[in-house]
Amino acid sequence: MLILVISRKPDWRLFFSANKILLIFFAYLFIQLIFFSNNYQLAFSNFRAEWMHFILFSIIGAGVGLILGKYKSNKILLFLGIAFSIPLFIHLALSIIKGISLGEIPWRYWGINQIHGDFGYPALEASILFSTFYLFKAKNRLDKILTISLIGACIASPLLAQSRGGTGFALIGILFVYISHTFLNREIKVNLIKKIVQLLVVILALFGAYKIGVATDPDRWGGIFSRIAVGLQGNPTATYCKGIDFLKQEMLNKGITITPEIQKGLNSVVDGDGARMMAARSGYDLMRKHPMGLDQSKQAFQTAIVEECQGAPKIFISHAHNGWIDTGLAIGVPGLLLLLLVMIQYARLGWERAKKYDESSPYGIALFASTILWTARGFLDSTLRDQMLEMQAFIFALLLGVILMKAKSKRK
Repeated sequence: MLILVISRKPDWRLFFSANKILLIFFAYLFIQLIFFSNNYQLAFSNFRAEWMHFILFSIIGAGVGLILGKYKSNKILLFLGIAFSIPLFIHLALSIIKGISLGEIPWRYWGINQIHGDFGYPALEASILFSTFYLFKAKNRLDKILTISLIGACIASPLLAQSRGGTGFALIGILFVYISHTFLNREIKVNLIKKIVQLLVVILALFGAYKIGVATDPDRWGGIFSRIAVGLQGNPTATYCKGIDFLKQEMLNKGITITPEIQKGLNSVVDGDGARMMAARSGYDLMRKHPMGLDQSKQAFQTAIVEECQGAPKIFISHAHNGWIDTGLAIGVPGLLLLLLVMIQYARLGWERAKKYDESSPYGIALFASTILWTARGFLDSTLRDQMLEMQAFIFALLLGVILMKAKSKRK
């Protein structure tokens, strides 16, 4: 794809002149690699495996967007949404087969995948693309029925896999696009009743998905806040180093009675919602001790916690469950801030085009919604790594490329 894009010679200057901060971030990655890494050989290996992919997928996405932006097709957003949904279709097809063999709904079945995030992350982006297509480009009944069915797959797959974040953010993506469109639509007064009904349908779907989750797995979907509250107790890094008994003793010293509910919260610190909060707190402390990052590694949290514990921690955790903290540990606080500025710039450019209410507006809303929701998603899970980092780099750059070409052709 990179070779094909380069061979078409898109207008790179148009893209990078609109998003100079992206070039600055690229340059910073090399600076951090050369001047601030503790182990150059390891850092180069990590760069090649992780951040080089961010650069390449940004270039590929920008090129594809600049090329697609020349065409008048109304189905670009639909096709992109379908591409993101392929893992969901495979999962749902395998789930049907599994359900037939079991004679019941196969809740928490992941098919060929090892983690439910493989459904939640593509569902987030696909739901944004499908919702934008439905509101702007679906002109006939067939397109609308098809799009609604595809949106249903974006909800059904992560819900079936029992992915709370995946289900929630897919629905929030739909709601976010809808509210953005409603806010910008100049004909809102004409269709007020229709808009209210559509909004209520989305809100009911959000509530219904939550109720289904609670009914099928009450321990996982219920009592979240009490488990998170335990993750706010004690010294987080010391807890990982010394084990759960250390945290339990700290709570007893404060006069906290260990009720069955609190014991569940303590257990969740090992593997659950309490672990997410505890890891984020520990990661923040570690990030302050390593402000320039650790060898660009996605395992930077593990490296830092082993160093802090002076050996293997009693409680193992793979990452901070927070994409921004993991990024700060990998490439430093300056890198974290530059990447955040890249996201803000994408969001700003998307919002500016969305307000124009012209041919580029659908892509503007899709870009604005994508960057805002992926940025928010990063605070709840480690989304700035592996294929999640690559898909963000690709789709953000692609949507901006389409926007810039549509705007350029309009000026002509």
